[in-house]
Amino acid sequence: MKHITLNVDDLGLSPAVNQAVCRLAALGRVHAASFMSLGRIAPDELAALRQAGIDIGLHFDLTGLARQGTLGQVMARSWLRAWPAAALQETIARQMDAFEDQIGQPPAFIDGHQHVHQFPQIRETLLQEAAARYPARPALRSTRPFARDHKSRLIHTLGGQHLDRHSDGWRKNPCFGGVYDFKPDAATLAGHWQRWLAAAPDGSVIMCHPAVPGDDWQDDIKPARENEWRYLTSDAFAALWQNHACETQRWAEIP
Repeated sequence: MKHITLNVDDLGLSPAVNQAVCRLAALGRVHAASFMSLGRIAPDELAALRQAGIDIGLHFDLTGLARQGTLGQVMARSWLRAWPAAALQETIARQMDAFEDQIGQPPAFIDGHQHVHQFPQIRETLLQEAAARYPARPALRSTRPFARDHKSRLIHTLGGQHLDRHSDGWRKNPCFGGVYDFKPDAATLAGHWQRWLAAAPDGSVIMCHPAVPGDDWQDDIKPARENEWRYLTSDAFAALWQNHACETQRWAEIP
């Protein structure tokens, strides 16, 4: 038996993502959601997630709804430590304010859209603001990979190693998975999940990005999101979860 948290990223990005989170939560297929607080969640959606016992964390964002630049631009500014300090602090505070206004409580955990929470300058300012606001300290998402593929290792190298070493006193997941190239191939995705659930150690967090299919919105990985939705709602995924003796894990249950 091993305890795994399936964490949906990008709650708040679109109604299609929100609907996917709510419906998967009702099925017991996902256990946490990372909320882009510059987006929107409807009161009935929030009520449904609370009813399902879903943890909601802050998905700190600079490259998506925050429109602070491309991932490459944000990375360059971070490694040059070129963010204006006051403006960065204000951006972080505004997203935390928006989270509290919409969710009505502090985040259960903090992570980042495209993992920006672990980048230089951002991570220090984010932890400083979170510590000042939340004495109990939310959990942090570590990107330490349990898979050994190049992309997983690269993500952790881009700030995750530093975050792990310099966040004493913050609870973090021991391992992280769910990284892939977002190609919307059903058989390949099923193979990824087989490998992830087989390899994931006890206490792992695995991210996913499902959205209910529809033609009323668009983003760069929409076909992959819809493919994830189909797989996560399938009998095949439910059987795989059981075959690997996985149990639901809340963020608060991570040591």
